[in-house]
Amino acid sequence: MRIALLIAAAAVALATAPTASASAQQFCGELGGNWTGPYCHTSVESERMAVRDIKIAIPEELVDNPTTGPVLRNYLSTLVDNWRTVGTMVADSFGEANFQVFQHGDALSVVFRETYHADGPDFNNAYRTFTFHMGDGRRLQLSDLTKPGVDPLAEIPMLGRPYIEKALNAAPPPHNPGTYPFTVDRWTPDKVYSGGYKAWALTPTDLILYMPDYPVARDHPINFTPGVMHWSMDGGTVQAVIPLSALSTILRPEFGGV
Repeated sequence: MRIALLIAAAAVALATAPTASASAQQFCGELGGNWTGPYCHTSVESERMAVRDIKIAIPEELVDNPTTGPVLRNYLSTLVDNWRTVGTMVADSFGEANFQVFQHGDALSVVFRETYHADGPDFNNAYRTFTFHMGDGRRLQLSDLTKPGVDPLAEIPMLGRPYIEKALNAAPPPHNPGTYPFTVDRWTPDKVYSGGYKAWALTPTDLILYMPDYPVARDHPINFTPGVMHWSMDGGTVQAVIPLSALSTILRPEFGGV
């Protein structure tokens, strides 16, 4: 499943159309790739003659914006550099990044989905998210959405519990609701499966949590039970969509608070 490229009209207005494509093409060149629009494409060969194909979607309207550009350029440059490190790779592989953009007032969220595949039947996914206050020209943290003195990592699990449980029940693979490891107590911000709520996005109506943000090899060893399968978890296995109305008592007014 590939994330669709959704850019709100307000985000498009951040840069003028005549320069957007040129900016993305120039940035792609800096990454050492070829611009095909909307992807920057490159590949690298290991000493064992295995090829890694790299394809990065670039948010054209945002890479030169003074608020979003430096952060996104640094992230994408680091991602491409990491994927170029192939060492003694013996099998062909690929890395692909797609993005989605959401707008909530002056807040702009950019969600990147990284998909990586090497040996084996499965893909690995990861989610990297960035939210900016376009009016103030700064990046927002989850704590910036909540009222002073409110700990979002303590309040969101309680207020958002029904929506988190719904996402857990719907998560792959198909399973009986409320069964391990898809139980709320294993997905609180202090547990590894949640990714610490590091991957999140603000939409016009919801807060989305992408859990975990990166693939998790296994649950914490302290919870090991003999005879019970020790689960790994792909990035974004659980995507909890929490209405801002359910969080209104802890949010700042500009983000849906009361």
